[in-house]
Amino acid sequence: MAGQGAQGGAVGPRMIAVALLPVLAMAAVLMAVAGAGASASPRSSVCGGGGTAQTVGNVNLDAEQMGNAQSIVSVVAGRHLPVFAAVVTEATAYTESKLHNSSVQSDHDSAGLLQQRVSIYTEAVASDPVKATNAFLDRLVKVANWQSNTVGVDAQTVQISKYPGRYQLNAALAQQLVGEFWSATAAAAGPVPTTGPSAETAAGSPSTTPALGSGPAICAGGGGAIPGGGDVAGKIVGPTGNNIAGTTKIPAGFVISGSAKGYLAVKFALRQLGKSYVFGAAGPNAFDCSGLTMVAWAAAGVALPHLAAGQTSSGSAEPNNLSQAVGGDLVMIAGSDGTAANPGHVGMVAGYANGKDGRHLFIVQAPTAGVPVELTDATEWSGQITNVRHIA
Repeated sequence: MAGQGAQGGAVGPRMIAVALLPVLAMAAVLMAVAGAGASASPRSSVCGGGGTAQTVGNVNLDAEQMGNAQSIVSVVAGRHLPVFAAVVTEATAYTESKLHNSSVQSDHDSAGLLQQRVSIYTEAVASDPVKATNAFLDRLVKVANWQSNTVGVDAQTVQISKYPGRYQLNAALAQQLVGEFWSATAAAAGPVPTTGPSAETAAGSPSTTPALGSGPAICAGGGGAIPGGGDVAGKIVGPTGNNIAGTTKIPAGFVISGSAKGYLAVKFALRQLGKSYVFGAAGPNAFDCSGLTMVAWAAAGVALPHLAAGQTSSGSAEPNNLSQAVGGDLVMIAGSDGTAANPGHVGMVAGYANGKDGRHLFIVQAPTAGVPVELTDATEWSGQITNVRHIA
């Protein structure tokens, strides 16, 4: 269980002194990438307006369809591909699934937004809107002359459908959907990286080092919007006994409460789900516990030290039972090599989802070596919490 100065948690203790990163400079970079000022409304999130039912052209689309449409555009923009790539992908997804992410396999073993063959793409990819979109784009950018082909030709070349004429029929709808989301998602993705491999070329070489903070938006339930402005945690329920148990998927019905700054911090942290834990790391491809919370809050314009214990003096105190917790609050536990006075591990309150058994509050954390950035039920930390800090 680790932050700066406490690595490994149950894996084993390790104490090390690491120089503080230039936090203020990092904050300036991340604010530019975030695509919105620290005082921006939570609804300015890339996932913000997508999950609202509306009529596009003469087609009625529900909240799930709109959320999935926005997720597709976010992935394309995050990869710094031309807008035409988003049009092709939207047209394909609407043709194949009407923008519903169904895990039920049909037509042999096809599933998900793009009805990809599980035997080829795997179920984990086909059923995940972000992974499915990336897999489609990986193939699209390798199609000869893809940027000058028609939507139908590109879609058919990737999908190899028995009904090749279907895709072009939905090109106009796709253009309208992309037009609705492109400006905000492209701004949120930030500029094309200037070091290392940059955006995909026409020949199809994928970027391996996207700009810090860029990449696809993460939307609740794999497609719908993540609303902001929820209330405090209150009474929460959930499992106990394993403080590194977690998931890299955002639950359906997920809500981020708290301030606009907290919303920006949480949004950044959620976009790191699944990335590796590396002691002393603060992005873009790996994090330790305090590195994740530091950089997430830097994205909202707030500087924190890269030290789990050091972050205990940031902001203001809140009850250790998390009843008043909101998105962005820091939660400290001793970890395997810290103490109550000098905590060795920190996570950040991400948000909550209401289930049949009550409210589940989730902490986003970089747990320990071998465990990726994940969401953990806050109740897993019951009896261990030493500090809760409201940052802004």
